[in-house]
Amino acid sequence: MKSVSNVLWTMTIAIAAATTTLAGYAAPLPMPPSFTDEVAPEVVLRTYPLGVITKQAAFSHHGKAVHTLILPNGKEGWVYEVGDKQAKTYQHPTTKKHTVYETGPGYGVRIYTLEFDDKGVVIDVLYNEQGRHDGLTALQVQRKVRGEGHSVK
Repeated sequence: MKSVSNVLWTMTIAIAAATTTLAGYAAPLPMPPSFTDEVAPEVVLRTYPLGVITKQAAFSHHGKAVHTLILPNGKEGWVYEVGDKQAKTYQHPTTKKHTVYETGPGYGVRIYTLEFDDKGVVIDVLYNEQGRHDGLTALQVQRKVRGEGHSVK
């Protein structure tokens, strides 16, 4: 009788361990495209997997953002800059010189902003090249590809 209860106890422990292991298993996330000069912005926006990339996955893949901000819709954004940076040297009133590397319109810099929802998942990627309000979004590009969107003027 004792051996039957030991077998049942062992089976119960094994089932509990297997259930816990399976519950903790998550399918691998799709790999988002990298922000580089070599890949056209439209390709990045068209292929970026929206709704599945978490902040942790975004940080692991893209690295630390240049800066973070709160977007006009109240969502958190992580800004990444790709491209050339111009060296500028400034002279302080103390005659000490200070060189900084600036990015901005006209420097060939691409700016991607990941937009996160309240759960910390990427819901859109905003793209700008020549300053504010001149770019595209992943939602726009992906809807157009699916035939759901209309052209924005």
